[in-house]
Amino acid sequence: MRLLLLFLILLPVFSFAQKREIFHIDSLPKAGVLLNQGWKWHAGDNSDWAKAEFDDTKWEDIDPAKDIFELPKLSRSGEIGWFRIHLLIDSSITQQMVMLIQQSGASEIYLNGNLIQQFGTLSTDRQKVIGFNPLLKPVSFPIPNKHVGVLAVRYALQQGVWYSTHFGMINKALAISLNTVENGVNTYESNYWTKHQPNPVRTGIFFSLAILYFAFYFFYRKRIVNLYFSIYALLHAISWKINYWTYHSNEVALFSIQNNATLILQAVGYFVMLNAIYQFLEQKKKWQYWTLIVLGIISIPSAAFVYNGGWMIYGFLFTNLVNVELARVSIIAGRRNKKGAWIIATGSILALFCWLIFCLQWFIHFTIFGIDFFDLNFLCVPISVSIYLGYDVSLTNISLAQKLIEVETLSVEKQAILATQNETLERQVTERTAALKASQAQLIQSEKLASLGELTAGIAHEIQNPLNFVNNFSELSVELLEEMESEFKAGKSHCAFEIAADIKRNLSKINHHGQRASAIVKGMLEHSRTNTGTKVTTDINALADEYLRLAYHGLRAKDSSFNATMETHFDPDLPKIEVIPQDIGRVLLNLINNAFYAVNQRNSTVEVVHDNAVETLHAMSLPYQPTVTISTKKLENTIEISVKDNGNGIPEAIKDKIFQPFFTTKPTGQGTGLGLSLAYDIVTKGHGGRLTVSSISGVETTFELQLPINETSL
Repeated sequence: MRLLLLFLILLPVFSFAQKREIFHIDSLPKAGVLLNQGWKWHAGDNSDWAKAEFDDTKWEDIDPAKDIFELPKLSRSGEIGWFRIHLLIDSSITQQMVMLIQQSGASEIYLNGNLIQQFGTLSTDRQKVIGFNPLLKPVSFPIPNKHVGVLAVRYALQQGVWYSTHFGMINKALAISLNTVENGVNTYESNYWTKHQPNPVRTGIFFSLAILYFAFYFFYRKRIVNLYFSIYALLHAISWKINYWTYHSNEVALFSIQNNATLILQAVGYFVMLNAIYQFLEQKKKWQYWTLIVLGIISIPSAAFVYNGGWMIYGFLFTNLVNVELARVSIIAGRRNKKGAWIIATGSILALFCWLIFCLQWFIHFTIFGIDFFDLNFLCVPISVSIYLGYDVSLTNISLAQKLIEVETLSVEKQAILATQNETLERQVTERTAALKASQAQLIQSEKLASLGELTAGIAHEIQNPLNFVNNFSELSVELLEEMESEFKAGKSHCAFEIAADIKRNLSKINHHGQRASAIVKGMLEHSRTNTGTKVTTDINALADEYLRLAYHGLRAKDSSFNATMETHFDPDLPKIEVIPQDIGRVLLNLINNAFYAVNQRNSTVEVVHDNAVETLHAMSLPYQPTVTISTKKLENTIEISVKDNGNGIPEAIKDKIFQPFFTTKPTGQGTGLGLSLAYDIVTKGHGGRLTVSSISGVETTFELQLPINETSL
């Protein structure tokens, strides 16, 4: 009777099992139960397909936990389809259950027709479908009544998503695992820490290295290789930060983009680091270097566009060949006694060893004391570079310490030598300074004598004229006296008186010209007399006129063929001022002599331009009249004396140098270069005035001398 009753109870279950495949869950192991069997699939969208009583026996069998590219039934155009699975959960399972889900699309999950979870956005408008990956985060799964239920999933893939499989990852269509709450949380945390915990550490390490390398470069910019190391470390820090965001991002569309960005940044970082090591080790870039560069460039599009394996060119081949090349060039450099090369070689070899251990861990699934050889592979080379930089600084400090000891040892001896040399130098400087002052005094005296010679020639010419008058009138007066004596003897007294009147006029002229000669001689004596530095009230107009004539006659005495027009424009209301006449006269004489020299030079040869060609002609063939003009005028608080000539002018390049001592534009032997320098000192230092020059090359030159008006002169 009991057997009959048991048969009647189980008969519906057996009948149901004959129609549908049921996924039995007898227990929940620690790793959970992956729902990868018993699924049915049908394209299209119908709300009735969520109900438990719907007959799905004619639907296609499918394993949604596979990669989407292994499931051609799934449309990547955004079309909606349904997964269904019948579950039978053993009655012994009474614990609260959770689902751990990974998916590459958007989904709505129904249990016995009731919506229990939704991930992403599903829409009949394909453009609005947005994929969402829960990343194994536990979500509630209510145990169905009687432990029998139908799990139905409304599902669609997002359009335009660029799927990739970097570092062996797969894009599961829909992978659902059932587990207890405790085990589910542990699984999620284990997965989270495995994938996420190392990223902030890697980011921090590489960012710290970037700052360290940049600091080395910033404080010693000649070693640009440190900047390359800094860029390499910074690129890797950014790549690991993006990688961290990737595993925190639930948006399916961003996953591949962020992975590709990570790979590109790391590849470029390897390029920079490889170049830096080559430069650091002073190695020539041969075919091995360029092969690696080409391989690295190829690895980027390969990882992005070649699905399920394209990333291996970068992940396995390129990165390890870079370490092989670094080890090779480091060993070569070490054999050439390149300082620190063995440190880089050790780091590169250790990186290869860590990669080998990591690969064995991956394929064989074993660990060695929990060591993460993947991270060590990335860190070996930059850490070895850091060790080298510290080693290099240490060697530099040791070298500096040794040199400091040597300097201190030699310091005592050299200080004695330097003391002796200083005494010798001081004595030589004192002697040579005295000699220089004596030479300077001689040069100044020579300049004064030269100007005195020029003045004397003019004075001699000036004296000659009144002397000629004196001689002529004296001879004429003698003749008149003889004639007057004859007239007296002849009794012609009235004629004698007329002759006496003529003699009187002649004597008056002799006296006039004698006084003129006396004034000239007096002026010469004053000019040659040692300057006492006493200022006297002086008529500047008279002084300028006198020195203009003296300079002109002095040049005429040297060269009788010299001729020039002299123009004067004297201010009749010019007040007398207190100056040292001899000094101001010397200044005027120098400026006037230079003006006459300039017009005489231009009168000799003139450069003219014809059709962009310069031709030198004799000035006599051109309508040129050499002219020197002296003008005076009263300003507000000064009087101005200008000496202007229409000579060749002063080139712009040397205008600022003409007042410098010993600078001259005259040929060797014709000028000492002290005339304008002394004139400038007399005007500015001796009289508190100004001496300036303006010139148009090839046209004219004007020297302007300004002297202050003292109150007693007003």
